[in-house]
Amino acid sequence: MKVNADKLMELAQKEGWSIPELANRLGVDYSYLFRVLKKSKNGGGKLFNGLYQLCKEKDLNIEEYIFLQKTLSTNNDKKEVI
Repeated sequence: MKVNADKLMELAQKEGWSIPELANRLGVDYSYLFRVLKKSKNGGGKLFNGLYQLCKEKDLNIEEYIFLQKTLSTNNDKKEVI
């Protein structure tokens, strides 16, 4: 998964949050979030957990804030080792 940095910045601006405040709400360090927002680092589990919790709290669609990098198969008949 990858964070939709543009959408996350849009949310911060809409809510009137600074980047440090957004980082606090997501439960991550400011410097880490800054690198994610500048697209020099992908998000990890802690960021995605914080983003999920924030989306639940604000009644937002999590799918607008993340990108799935690989489409998951729905073909359950074929056995494939991943």
